[in-house]
Amino acid sequence: MLRYLLLALPLAVLVLALVAFAADSLGFAPDLAPLAARGVAASEGLPRGLSAAALAFEGTALVALYLLLEGRFGRWWLDGLAAGLAAWLFRGPILVLAVAAIVRLPTAPFWEAARVALLADPAATLALAALARAMRPARAAE
Repeated sequence: MLRYLLLALPLAVLVLALVAFAADSLGFAPDLAPLAARGVAASEGLPRGLSAAALAFEGTALVALYLLLEGRFGRWWLDGLAAGLAAWLFRGPILVLAVAAIVRLPTAPFWEAARVALLADPAATLALAALARAMRPARAAE
């Protein structure tokens, strides 16, 4: 289990970072213009250390969620997909609805971030599921 955790945490962070980088490079990153028009957008983004800590925290949470769901769906990829979609529910629609209800800001940038998370969370948990499957000892032929 320790060996899995030592490999899974960096893997989750790497996949999350790669998806975020790809989304930014391809122009799918959230457009902050609607928030900037209201004076609430920070153009410089998070400091690098805080951004790295957020990725590490999210990666740790995805590993924990995957481990809670592992083996419940009968197929390794279904375990990963279920964990990723469960995580996305909280990063996606629930977060957007909370922002809309509490602060009354434009939700467009948050929906754009939720779409990126819809790729990132399942991709990371599918990678975790594949790692778990690869690390499982081979079963003896019966």
